[in-house]
Amino acid sequence: MRIDRYWKQAAAGLLAMMMFMTAGGGMDSFAMTDSQPFKAQGQALTAPDKIIIKDDQDHGQSSQSGQTAPVIQQIQSTNGQAGGGQTAGQAGGAQAAGQGGGGQTAIQDNGSQAAAASQPVIQAKAQVAGFGEVSTPKTDTSSLFGAGRLTMFANHDTNAQLLSVIIENGEGGLIVVDGGWTNNAEYLLNQIKQKGGHVKAWLITHPDSDHAGALADILYKHNGEITIDGIYYSFHEDSWYAEKDAEVANMVAYLKGAFALVPQNTLHGDIVSGQVIDAGPAKIQVLNKAYKANSDFVNNSSVAYMVSLNGTNVVFLGDLARAGGEMLMADHDLRALKCDVVQLAHHGQNGVDFEVYKALRPSVALWPTPQWLWDNDGGSGAGTGPWLTQDTKNWMVRLGIKTSYCIKDGDQVIE
Repeated sequence: MRIDRYWKQAAAGLLAMMMFMTAGGGMDSFAMTDSQPFKAQGQALTAPDKIIIKDDQDHGQSSQSGQTAPVIQQIQSTNGQAGGGQTAGQAGGAQAAGQGGGGQTAIQDNGSQAAAASQPVIQAKAQVAGFGEVSTPKTDTSSLFGAGRLTMFANHDTNAQLLSVIIENGEGGLIVVDGGWTNNAEYLLNQIKQKGGHVKAWLITHPDSDHAGALADILYKHNGEITIDGIYYSFHEDSWYAEKDAEVANMVAYLKGAFALVPQNTLHGDIVSGQVIDAGPAKIQVLNKAYKANSDFVNNSSVAYMVSLNGTNVVFLGDLARAGGEMLMADHDLRALKCDVVQLAHHGQNGVDFEVYKALRPSVALWPTPQWLWDNDGGSGAGTGPWLTQDTKNWMVRLGIKTSYCIKDGDQVIE
């Protein structure tokens, strides 16, 4: 019986081949050439004008859970460039990269929001510049930001720490840095609307709840109420967060579900060190991709950004701790940034060490620090907590910084 079955299969295969050749096909149609590589899913695919970022999730798990994988389809190029398009087929858990004419690729959600958001993000190839090469002209010497403005928000819902900043570029565009907790979403959304409702770039330092929660809630509950041109971030694989911090892993999953609700070409999860982002008269430079440190794991995965407007350079450090700061200094000469304003890392305590601030040499300090943390109040009065805020205060004195803005005093507006 087994031999008979094999002969039947062989005969069927021979018949199919003869029919194919009779219809005009050739034997070489069955072969895979070097110009048409077949790449396993999860491997990075590149084209001259597009980048598809590696998907670090186990696709076998999504198929077992019944989730439908997104389909990557070809769409018409909008930049007028010919050639370099890619298509990816969903065959047997693998992707095929072909050389199409004039096409670009995009991700389309076919099922689960979370499954779609975990797939590769596609964006235009990044513009990269060296440190010190990104600046803006000083058009108004009477103010830091000219026609623009920087606002750092206090927490109007609880006493918890947060990082939430809006920079107005003076031409109707906004740059948002993080945004705070989920319960800060309504206040932040109203502020964005009052300032015109057009976010040119939303910068995420890292997926802690006190930084990225508000963005997720805005996307879930108020999608379409404001315009967001681009969301910029650098996340590690889901398994890394699950191993290091379950709470952050949950926030990453929550964010990815929210990301599935927006046009996929607004997501820029593949940022690289040195990348330049245009935001009207403002320019943004990505200072690092997310690091993997051996301590303070999630905080040290923060992405630092430099925003330049009216010749004023502002450096945002997120929650970078000592190890992350050392990696940043090892990678770059921070003096080249010509920093004027710095956001103090990790809410002003137990962040990067003095050497980072010394290299940056800012003249203005932004403290995303609530009153209890400013006072190191552990519940029994000033100085009774375990936090290291006083160390950072001493460093600012050593650096000669005379201008500081702190959210313990409410929303801080700098013009």
